[in-house]
Amino acid sequence: MANESPDSDAKRIFKPDDIPELLHGWLLHAHKGRERHDRAARKCNSHRLWVGVPAAVLSAIVGATVTLEKVDIAAPVKDAILIAIPIIAILAAILTSLTTFLGLPERTEKHRSAGVRYKIVIRKLECILSAPLDKMSNKDPLVAGIKKQLDDLEESAPVVPERLYNWVEDEWKKRGVEFKGKANELYILKR
Repeated sequence: MANESPDSDAKRIFKPDDIPELLHGWLLHAHKGRERHDRAARKCNSHRLWVGVPAAVLSAIVGATVTLEKVDIAAPVKDAILIAIPIIAILAAILTSLTTFLGLPERTEKHRSAGVRYKIVIRKLECILSAPLDKMSNKDPLVAGIKKQLDDLEESAPVVPERLYNWVEDEWKKRGVEFKGKANELYILKR
């Protein structure tokens, strides 16, 4: 099955031989997760700005027209402005509602928080990997703690859009990041 093309509809399975290989696998996973959530947070924040800034500007324009009745303007111009104001107000309301509906500020913060939590795991893994691992096992409290942290993080983190997920995977492949040893021989199982 290892001969299958990477484009096939298959899932890669990682079966580490030892604790160092397991921890390196988790480290790679944590780096990818951090990058995915950092990019998703930036994307959500960008969308928030692209929707929120025009909504604020349009709302300000509508608010400024309250004083229009006190200004001496030619009747045709004043009539055109009075027609445009409800349209601008509706656009401002739509954009504001869209920001709320999409939950862009909340999504930005959730992705940012997940990225930070992945960074914490990365630092812990790097610290563990810098020490001798010959006496460590799956039952070691450090290993169990990292596993629990990753499990909790995966459960609570928001879903990264598929396009961003795939982009990160492609970037890591371009970088040539791969394991040494058995992890290079990941085998493929049909879903």
